[in-house]
Amino acid sequence: MAEVPQTPRDVLTVIVKSERSRKYVWTAGRVLIESGLEQLWYDADAKDKKRVLKSITELLEALASEGILTPRVERQSIGYGHEKGFDFVPPQKKV
Repeated sequence: MAEVPQTPRDVLTVIVKSERSRKYVWTAGRVLIESGLEQLWYDADAKDKKRVLKSITELLEALASEGILTPRVERQSIGYGHEKGFDFVPPQKKV
């Protein structure tokens, strides 16, 4: 089983790989799903679930502060409840 992302760059790696084939709204739950960690979610107790979601949301917010993601105003009901959602901003190609 893969490891839970620990850094903003770990999360960015998941995002870039997944965005090659489809555009997503990125939430902590989506990062877990795209990382192949959904079984980790089902096996965890409520305290661990909350901790993991909070940690990944903080990593997503760090990427947003760098301009790599843009936050959505409305909460997302996809994934694991009403989560903060973000859109990936691909790097601009130089003309």
